[in-house]
Amino acid sequence: MQVLDVGIEFAPSLTNRDDHQRDGRHSGVEFRERYLKDLENENNWPGDAPFIALDFSHVKRLGPSWSNEVFAYFTKFANPEEILRQIKLVNISRVKESIIRKEIETGYSRK
Repeated sequence: MQVLDVGIEFAPSLTNRDDHQRDGRHSGVEFRERYLKDLENENNWPGDAPFIALDFSHVKRLGPSWSNEVFAYFTKFANPEEILRQIKLVNISRVKESIIRKEIETGYSRK
């Protein structure tokens, strides 16, 4: 399983859904397409083992729009618990984790 330090390898501030939101940098779409592309195949759901571990220890900001685009996007393939088994969250605060969980439970929407 690959472990990705999101704040170091991608960005410490995760707020933009796509390149049209705010400054458009480090968007959820960009992250999903770069690091989670293999999960876009419905045959990979549900997986037997975690696909990737995302380390949030260097992430300073996490917004709902970014979380929805990265995590809730996969609700078309799996339920919330299956998503969080495939995409393991490590070194994450309770607040950031609750943002992600709320977005997954609400489902994907292009806001």
